[in-house]
Amino acid sequence: MARQENQRVMLTRRLIREGLMELLKTESIHKISVRALCEGAGINRSTFYRYYGSQYDVLAEMEEQVLGDVGALLQQAPSATDRETLEAICAYFEQHMDSVRVMVSNNVDPEFPRKLFGMPQVRDMILARLDPAADAEQQNYLYIFLVNGAYHLVREWIDNDRGRPFKEIAYLLEDIIDRLCRP
Repeated sequence: MARQENQRVMLTRRLIREGLMELLKTESIHKISVRALCEGAGINRSTFYRYYGSQYDVLAEMEEQVLGDVGALLQQAPSATDRETLEAICAYFEQHMDSVRVMVSNNVDPEFPRKLFGMPQVRDMILARLDPAADAEQQNYLYIFLVNGAYHLVREWIDNDRGRPFKEIAYLLEDIIDRLCRP
């Protein structure tokens, strides 16, 4: 009985996430009501509120899933080169382009770029390249600039889907990081 209930919960949550993804293809998260989300997912509002407080909570859960997936990918290759690390992130985005595009375009968490590019392997890669002669405050500013710049470069790639391969985007990111961190 518990397994059946657990499957029902997972199915309901998946229907809600899929319903939100579908709505986000045409509407901003700010214009999506819980009522519209429930209609799209084929559930009633009391069921929705059993699992989420708002459509923003669903989006946050989806973002956490992306962060968890990318984090797990990076943990599978702890000794990856910097380029391989960036390629793994960009490959994940390319493989999940539709869902990542919808989430990135509707992101409401201002900390999402830091969470994404602040994962230990990426953070360590950037910090290792910073000019050691710079003081801590300068290094912090450069780190913030690089994290947000990398996020917006990836966002532009995802939003415009001009067909550039993920390896090209990873190389571009690494090149930018190198140029900006060079003493």
